[in-house]
Amino acid sequence: MNMDNGPDLESRLKGGLWGVIVGDAFGFPFQFWSRGRMKAEYPGPKDIPMLDGLWSDDSSLTLATAQALIDGYSLERIAQNFISWYYDGEFTPRRYAFDEGITTSRAIERLAEGISPLNAGGRGERDNGNGSLMRILPVAYYTYFKIKNLEERLRLIHEVSMLTHAHPRSLMGCGIYSMVIWNILDGLDKFKAYSEGIALAEDVYSEEPFSRELEHYGRVLSGRIHELGENEVRGSGYVVHTLEAALWAFLMSTSFGDTVMRVVSLAEDTDTTGAVVGGLAGTYYGFEAIPEEWIEKIESRELVGRIINDFVFSFIGKRR
Repeated sequence: MNMDNGPDLESRLKGGLWGVIVGDAFGFPFQFWSRGRMKAEYPGPKDIPMLDGLWSDDSSLTLATAQALIDGYSLERIAQNFISWYYDGEFTPRRYAFDEGITTSRAIERLAEGISPLNAGGRGERDNGNGSLMRILPVAYYTYFKIKNLEERLRLIHEVSMLTHAHPRSLMGCGIYSMVIWNILDGLDKFKAYSEGIALAEDVYSEEPFSRELEHYGRVLSGRIHELGENEVRGSGYVVHTLEAALWAFLMSTSFGDTVMRVVSLAEDTDTTGAVVGGLAGTYYGFEAIPEEWIEKIESRELVGRIINDFVFSFIGKRR
């Protein structure tokens, strides 16, 4: 592991989780805007302001997952936290859940009815929104520290996705994202983290039921996602588009702020693309790279900070 260059592990973990919250909040006011409207009001990415500190379901479910993992891996505990969020407003800035997608809502309602976690998530072609990718970062961190075996790491990543999104395409999106995150934590530069991550993904997803899904991730797996023009990338709520947009913005930018503004400039599902790329950029650049004035705007900062600190120190505290 080469950690001589760049932030230390504590900064990377805090940066990634705060990056999800900040990216979500940054993008939320522009959710569902068209590219034309975005360009008309904010001609370039650097013109887009941090308007508000309200964060949405992306952050809530990320925090719910992180809090559940503090005491070890339990799919049932994560599921219960999701239920508490959906019905009781836990892990929210204003004590009620909002902005959840249809696939996520239906899955949590099944969980509340007693359906087992591995059978609750949507399995259809139309259940491939970005609702599990947006919250998978804490599981990527957990598996990095707790599990050495790649197959076992991916099993947990896939299981946590399956709580709401159980189609192989969604599982793969979470897996590819996690492989890049693991490489960043190993100290690789961003382009190497991406190239080595996708090489590993092509190998581990070469058999059914995943091999038939590889074509959908063709642009990601080409190794040239960063060579696409802005007009070739979409920021929609489809899991493939979200992963493409996040990797594209991450590789095209040179700071946390630039990365988030660039992905939000793509319009459409801006809170979730902001959250997903915020996790990547925060892990890479570290907590100190997130603009302080952006963090100061975040609602319920104490709640966010408490869960993130407890989660991070469940790993870092034991390593010292």
